[in-house]
Amino acid sequence: MPKETFFHLPEDKRNLICQVALDEFATHSFDRASINRIVARAGIAKGSFYQYFENKQDLFRYLLQLIAEEKRNYLAPVLHNPERHDFFTLLRELYRAGIQFAVEHRKYAEIGRRLLASKGTPIYAQVVDEGMPQAYDLFKGLLEKAIARGEVRADIDVEMVVYLIAALNTLLLEYYTEHVTWDYDERMFDTVDRFIDFLKHGLKANESGGVSP
Repeated sequence: MPKETFFHLPEDKRNLICQVALDEFATHSFDRASINRIVARAGIAKGSFYQYFENKQDLFRYLLQLIAEEKRNYLAPVLHNPERHDFFTLLRELYRAGIQFAVEHRKYAEIGRRLLASKGTPIYAQVVDEGMPQAYDLFKGLLEKAIARGEVRADIDVEMVVYLIAALNTLLLEYYTEHVTWDYDERMFDTVDRFIDFLKHGLKANESGGVSP
């Protein structure tokens, strides 16, 4: 998190620093992103940067936090009344809304693409470790409600399935980055539909609440 001195800056100055930093991380991988370029474009001294943030990693994690908060607000309408959809439809709507968020925020999407491309690096591992619990809690709550409504098999290992759904969400993005292209078109929605169908085939309860054939 930024130091208190950062939050004492005028709002327009804070926004400028963040926007410049977002541009830098959208243009360069984390390892190649330059504090020198950021401070030069933001019009601040390099020494001032270290009064605001511990290091480049501190700044990057803060930006990801801001992006995550904006994305949560974007997804809020989908989650406002989750009971209006069955579990699998809700998942589909969440993933589709996430794609649309990326379409409308290309800079954020490019930062995410570069992060996914850095798999195996310390910063990637740290970001995934920090983000997984939030995704886990969200999917666990949705899955438990779906089981209670008889939409999902009651005999599943909830902890394991929730972990797999959260992990597969990340792997789906990695697959698209590595094997398709990062174009935001209907193919991405088709990929989501196939992913949801894969989950549905294994998790959906039959009409009596048991295991689907």
